[in-house]
Amino acid sequence: TSPPGGGGRSSRLVKLALTFTISFFFLSILKLEPIVRNPVRDHDSENDLPTQLRLPVEVQNYSHPKPYHGRTKIIAITDISYAPIALDWHQNLISLGYPSSQVVVVAADDDTLSYFNHTMSRINTSIQVEPMLHPSSPGWPVSHPSIRQQIRRRRIFGSRWIYVLHQLKMGYSILLSDADNIFLRYLDMATFELSDTDVIHAYCHNFPVRFLSMGFVACGGMMWLRGGINGPAVKYVESILEQCKWNGLNDSRKVNYTNFTYPPRLVAEAVQFADDQQVINSKFFSNTLNYTWDVHPNKGFWKHEASGKSLVTDHKFKFWDVDTVYRGFVNGCNSDNDDCSKSIINGSSSSSGVEKKQQSCPKVGKNWVSMPGNSIKQKRLTVTEDRILRRKQWYQFCVTSAKDLDD
Repeated sequence: TSPPGGGGRSSRLVKLALTFTISFFFLSILKLEPIVRNPVRDHDSENDLPTQLRLPVEVQNYSHPKPYHGRTKIIAITDISYAPIALDWHQNLISLGYPSSQVVVVAADDDTLSYFNHTMSRINTSIQVEPMLHPSSPGWPVSHPSIRQQIRRRRIFGSRWIYVLHQLKMGYSILLSDADNIFLRYLDMATFELSDTDVIHAYCHNFPVRFLSMGFVACGGMMWLRGGINGPAVKYVESILEQCKWNGLNDSRKVNYTNFTYPPRLVAEAVQFADDQQVINSKFFSNTLNYTWDVHPNKGFWKHEASGKSLVTDHKFKFWDVDTVYRGFVNGCNSDNDDCSKSIINGSSSSSGVEKKQQSCPKVGKNWVSMPGNSIKQKRLTVTEDRILRRKQWYQFCVTSAKDLDD
């Protein structure tokens, strides 16, 4: 016989089983789909992307210091607010003799992709444009007008290293440039590719201020990094993204880059908020990568080449000398001579004035890239207007009127 109350329990179990069966039946026929954040940006395959966003899969296995020729991409990251500046940057490099296939504008939003598509049609010129993240990624767009400007900048500065990481793992070396950097002459990337250096930095004058006690600071917006799946430069970039708290780092380490398509699909999110220049300098300041120096940066503004190695990532690094890659005031007034600004700004033609100018501007024949600071201006300007004025003033103070100083 059944125990007291057993029939009631059996009835309840039958009802529960029936409820579960009915629920499962309805769920199976509803065909529930995940919520798509932006179906317009979703692509079923890489072939759905515009032609200029596709890239052939070419993987270079790393075998340091075995060189490989012609694999450096010269890139600048931009969102729509900097797009005209990035266009000028691209055209300047092409005019110096860099092939268009090597010079890449990396877009942080849909508006920038549209801007360059329209520009190519308008001026009938081919421009290599790639999205920073895959356009179907939840992290896309990296930049958007609805995001506060400071946060937007920090997302771009942090997230550009995601793009760099994937490119390095696919075998491309990267020359990372800010879009407002001024290139003054052609320099073959084989100069770096055929060296035994993995990462090359530029000195950054006086920012970030908190690291000046080191005697030097490094720029986030001008670097060369050697490509290779398992190369030391990859480990270095991973350390940057780790400090930027990127949540896709572990996933990226699981990807088989010998069978990998571009743009990368695995990116789940952008870096939310990071100042990569602070991160890069903090590694020197705190010596978290156990840097050893072969040649330490000298004192003063006009620093020579310096070099060393990280005992953590095993990457060999170097700093360009300040004449080769310059970061300083737009009028070239960077020497210890307090009167240098007078002779430069007033255009003094006296011998003492020329002497001071030679002290204060980088040598014209040697200067490859310049990153002049804020323009000398009398009124409020837009970002584009300021960069145009900065470039004009740089040529006025340190290029056009200084050609006779080239030695």
